[in-house]
Amino acid sequence: MDELLTFRLFIATVESGSLSAAAHQQGMALSSASHRLKRLEQRLGVTLLNRTTRVLSLTEEGAAFLQGCREAVAAMEQAEDRMHRRQAALSGEIVVTAPHDLGERRIGPALLAFQRRHPRVSLELHLSDGLSRGVGRGIDLAIRVGPLPDSALIGVPLGDDERRVVASPDYWGRRGRPAHPRDLLEHDCLVLTRDGEPQLPWRFQEGGRALSVPVSGSLRSNSGALLRRWAMEGAGVILKSSGDIREALAEGTLESVLDDFMPLSSGMHALMARDRYRPQRLEALVAWLKQWFREADGEGRRG
Repeated sequence: MDELLTFRLFIATVESGSLSAAAHQQGMALSSASHRLKRLEQRLGVTLLNRTTRVLSLTEEGAAFLQGCREAVAAMEQAEDRMHRRQAALSGEIVVTAPHDLGERRIGPALLAFQRRHPRVSLELHLSDGLSRGVGRGIDLAIRVGPLPDSALIGVPLGDDERRVVASPDYWGRRGRPAHPRDLLEHDCLVLTRDGEPQLPWRFQEGGRALSVPVSGSLRSNSGALLRRWAMEGAGVILKSSGDIREALAEGTLESVLDDFMPLSSGMHALMARDRYRPQRLEALVAWLKQWFREADGEGRRG
């Protein structure tokens, strides 16, 4: 088991690019982690990592050894998982990342329900509206809406994400309601950004054909929750997931327009590392999320 811990430390160091980060992830002191890697290199008689003051990089020998380490760790994880199956109870840790609004309003409740059903599973949720990064490097699962961002990841569909163009009744009263998506060019649109890039244009459909509108406005944010709050306070128009604004629509604090030009649905996916063994607890969580959203979306449409 001590050897396996060293292998995991080596893998984490390569994937994070930092021995300090890897030591923290593995729950050990930096001095102990450094000693472990030095002993490993001495025993193998090779240099695994090129070390500079800023960067760690793999040597040719290190790259070859990395694959063996991953196979050894995966084999042990499979053995552990088989034991968990024999015990008929899921256990272990799962780290999930999701956008702020989606995570707080929809993923959070789903994770809570899953953990209550499987009390030996430990769950951690990181909220970020940026593109998914870190899957396979401390993150087990990323929930994202839209095109898959990285071919190194595999996406499991969780459902469609229908969107609406909405603003507050006060805003529509002051500015008038658009009759066509192009009318949004004359409105203050609240734009979501990801990694500093505005998510434009807004996409609609007309007569079965795609229609793009390069909207603009004075307020942008990488937080979908903040954009929703601004819209509810009359600051402008947002394009938002129906699931994120369901309560606001029901309460009348937001009102939708252009429903006949319904924006094209974006797929919601659970993203995982393509080349990694996936333990039973992770497979079970993905299956749970698929069923959760299927039932929640069905209730939403009936409501």
